[in-house]
Amino acid sequence: MLYLDGAERSELEPLLATGLFAGVTTNPTILDRAGLTGDDVESLLAWSRDRGVGTFFAQATGEDLPELRRSATRLATLGSDVVVKLCATVEGLTVGRELTRSGSRILITAVYHPMQMALADAAGAEFIAPYVGRATDRGRDGIELVRRMAAITRTPRILAASLRSPEQVAEALAAGAQDVTLSPAVARAALRDELTMAAAAEFEAIGR
Repeated sequence: MLYLDGAERSELEPLLATGLFAGVTTNPTILDRAGLTGDDVESLLAWSRDRGVGTFFAQATGEDLPELRRSATRLATLGSDVVVKLCATVEGLTVGRELTRSGSRILITAVYHPMQMALADAAGAEFIAPYVGRATDRGRDGIELVRRMAAITRTPRILAASLRSPEQVAEALAAGAQDVTLSPAVARAALRDELTMAAAAEFEAIGR
């Protein structure tokens, strides 16, 4: 499935209107770029639901285990369409396992190593998010990361993130990702391939 990675409503709205995207993924960095904080998650969720978003991803935060647990529990109470994002740390995996035991949905994020696939599976995660672009920036092969994760197990679902171009999106899907999340910029680029646009314009010109 295709998801949109963003929190700026003016960017999300025209893309959501296409009906092509199954949901919205957020994290603290994305919220901050849109001038939002964790306190704005509920209003953004309500806005997204009004526009047909079926799944909304929100990240729990906390400097220690109790604080992270409180944040994650609060997000989990927002509805069955909310997936709680937790980093692939000891604390994140611990809280994640607690949530899945109670029936909540989680995604393990900030993933850079294929072994974290097995850890997320043990935590009962529904999704796992390898940071493809960031891994490549740091000297690791982000596409190979997805490929090795897919070879370990098909659960949780691989939701490839930090994708920098339509080409990288296609590579991640070919490597075994079941889902991808696209920034609005990448989504717009994917929807407007220059050769496709030229062909469409030619057809329109002939059809007049």
